[in-house]
Amino acid sequence: MTTASAHPAADQLRFERTVPRSIAHRRQIGEVFVADSVQSSDDDFHLSFQIPRAHSLWSDRHPSHHDPFASAEAARQAIFVLLHRHVGVPVGLPFSLQRIELRVEDPQAYADDGRSALQGRLHYRIAERRHKGSDVMGMGLEGVMEVAGRGAMTLSARLAFMSQDDYDLFRAFRRSGKPLVAPELTPVRRLAPARVGREIARNVVIGTADQEPGSPEDGVYRCLLAADPGHPAFFDHEYDHVPGPLMVEGLRQAALVAAHRGGAVPDAHALTVGCEASFLDFAEFDADLVHEARVGTPASDGRVPVAVGLRQSGRTVVEGRVTLLPRPTAPRTTRRHGG
Repeated sequence: MTTASAHPAADQLRFERTVPRSIAHRRQIGEVFVADSVQSSDDDFHLSFQIPRAHSLWSDRHPSHHDPFASAEAARQAIFVLLHRHVGVPVGLPFSLQRIELRVEDPQAYADDGRSALQGRLHYRIAERRHKGSDVMGMGLEGVMEVAGRGAMTLSARLAFMSQDDYDLFRAFRRSGKPLVAPELTPVRRLAPARVGREIARNVVIGTADQEPGSPEDGVYRCLLAADPGHPAFFDHEYDHVPGPLMVEGLRQAALVAAHRGGAVPDAHALTVGCEASFLDFAEFDADLVHEARVGTPASDGRVPVAVGLRQSGRTVVEGRVTLLPRPTAPRTTRRHGG
């Protein structure tokens, strides 16, 4: 796999400071992970990133490996940066992430030596532009990420753009068709952190209405999203709908529980090495959100696919797949992150 630093433009990238928080769509400076960016052609963009070692969410993991989802969050922010800094999309213009797909190509790129931050370089290429007249209405991106000099991840994203007026009308239309007149949220008991590979209770985002039920007859594990509006990472700023990163983390945690309960992984510290998610609708705050996970047959390389979905009021909001790898063994060699 071609690495993100193969292009000469990547040599210009620095790790001295973060980009302005406004172009990364973050309110807190400490939540900005993109360090630098450079454009090498009309369609090619190179970015650097670093995840703080003491981050309250992304350091909450098994110490042998960095969390690939942390670098995926950096890649998500990198999309905003390239759009606003290089493509000319105005800050504040509404757009939605319709689909994401990522695959960890080299799990050992995420091995943690206990001293180095997770940092790397990312190369995005605009693979598709969808126009309506002279206006760009949508875009497809393909990316390659490098961590510690290794080809760590490949990823893709599909975006849709609209004006603020169009967004407001679309948002009101979608909400008007939902049975949310008199919602009654079910009280949620969060799972124990160890069940989802965490140590900090605040980072658990799924739970059950009461005592967890036994194995379902249809083979699908179900749980409720437990949103904490005060969470510093998932709710860095205000939203008029449940934010995508929170929903995806819920899918990941549901997949971990389902895979562990089913014996597909020995514990909840399995490494997340793949994620596909299609966002089909807005998720509202005022009705229950139900995560579903069904474990598939492990592949020959040990990766465990888990079909996942998120439903609200009987409708599918997100559907996709999370792929897990039973906890890999970190190499004993001293490693330095960066490129």
